[in-house]
Amino acid sequence: LRDVQTFVNALDTMFGGFRERADLTYALLKDGGTAFVVVAAPERDALREASFFLARLGRDGMPLAGVVINRVAPAPVAGVSAARARAAAETLAEDGSEGSALVLEWHAELADLASRHRQVVRRFAAGHPGIPLAMVTALPQDVHDVEGLRAVGAGLAG
Repeated sequence: LRDVQTFVNALDTMFGGFRERADLTYALLKDGGTAFVVVAAPERDALREASFFLARLGRDGMPLAGVVINRVAPAPVAGVSAARARAAAETLAEDGSEGSALVLEWHAELADLASRHRQVVRRFAAGHPGIPLAMVTALPQDVHDVEGLRAVGAGLAG
């Protein structure tokens, strides 16, 4: 029993004050000078997780600054729908212009993806009225430096 008591006392010395520090951290997170931003991709599963975090932040009384939907597919050239691009690609392929047909197929795929992203974001926003929402268009490369962060910042600023 003496060995167990010595062990418990040693643990208390090592981890003593843990609860107090955890309480102080929790209070800091709830403070008005702190706010959370939930970031998610424009995909159903990611937005379902974001909804979970929003509910949890609300339940815990944590301040929320808003939601950022990241890596949203850019809308392709205006006025050329996915269906129109596919029809033109088919015509060009029949005429032997495979390269141009591929570009139009790519445009159609991007238009479809952008449409799906807009749809899922609209549904998400409708389920969370009053929560500020910002969207950042997908960048052609990963963000790993200051220039990439500037590009994300420009996307957030509009």
